[in-house]
Amino acid sequence: MKLREGSGFLLRCGADAPYGGWLGARQLDAGVSMFAAPWEVLRHLGDLARLMPGGLALLWDAPVAWFAEFAPEVRAGFLKGLCHLPGLSLHVRDEGFGELLLEPGSVWFHGHRPPTGPLGLAWRQGWLGWVPDGPDWSLPGLGRAPGSPDEDLAAGALWGELVLPLGALEHLDPAELAAVLAEHQAQAEQGLSQRMGAHAWPAAFPFQRRRTGWRVAFLGGREFQLAGGSWERAAALAGQLATQLALALRCPIHLAAAADPEAAVILGQQAMWEGLPWRSALPLPPAAPGFTPGLAADPRDPAPLETRSSFPTAMARVLGELPAVLLRVPAVPMEGAVAAFLAGLEQRPALRWLPPELPPPGPFHPDRPWAPAKAYPPLADTTQMLQPSLFEDLD
Repeated sequence: MKLREGSGFLLRCGADAPYGGWLGARQLDAGVSMFAAPWEVLRHLGDLARLMPGGLALLWDAPVAWFAEFAPEVRAGFLKGLCHLPGLSLHVRDEGFGELLLEPGSVWFHGHRPPTGPLGLAWRQGWLGWVPDGPDWSLPGLGRAPGSPDEDLAAGALWGELVLPLGALEHLDPAELAAVLAEHQAQAEQGLSQRMGAHAWPAAFPFQRRRTGWRVAFLGGREFQLAGGSWERAAALAGQLATQLALALRCPIHLAAAADPEAAVILGQQAMWEGLPWRSALPLPPAAPGFTPGLAADPRDPAPLETRSSFPTAMARVLGELPAVLLRVPAVPMEGAVAAFLAGLEQRPALRWLPPELPPPGPFHPDRPWAPAKAYPPLADTTQMLQPSLFEDLD
């Protein structure tokens, strides 16, 4: 992976391969039969995930009944590989998948409503995440894949990812950013063409240039709000940036929220040390400077759930990818409490619960540790509260 730090932005891209991508299960099966060679499928996915440092998403657009075609021991091993292969995330839309999931994994369920039944229990236990479904697939960390449940999905990819604080939007020149992205895109295209010419590109992934774009991710939403920023103004600037980049680079631009704590620390230190204009709400020394990942409160701090899952309506209109929010709780939440909590949210992000039985994800920064699970506010189950009897006073 190539990493470049500029004034107000952080750029990540691949050297001789796309930075990240997604692939449908039907298209994968057309190249390598899952039933004839399931372990060969895992090998191809591993090769692709190794080449794409930003991650690879497998979109299960096939029936869950496909798993019934495998022998029980083959099905268990194959599913375990799909859920735990480094760099790979599995995305499903069928609630029947809940009966197959036996442990936590890198899995996301896409549905109009939160999952219920066995899949809902697995979701509340933190075994998988939930993405509010739409006409397309919103892929946390990768962008948006066009497609619907009634059609086969086409493979897509990213040239790279541009991460920048929301406060820097008014100060960065889109033309200069486009020139930087175009330079790295041209180098990646040349390296990829040489890789394909040497037959060193996995045949299971049909790469197409017109389906390859850039991910532009924003962070520092908390600092932006503390500095008096307007979400409507930020949304307008973000939309203008995406339009100008798309015209200059002639490729799709995926707007998103960056949940990466490493990028938040790098950009925060840069803004403070160089005295950049968007440093106003950063912590002052001796505290370590660093932006808050994403648009809401830091998931490592025991803030209220509504604050950690905040998703401004103005930003929801321009972001193509839903923010992925990790909510740590002191106990596994009840179904009624989760329903009441979701009903109070104006905009629903992609949610994944983190009960105390599961370890928090890394990287672990010494200046911003995760708070203990018991320090987080519990999710009250309002459906279990006793209502006063109508004739209580008469009794």
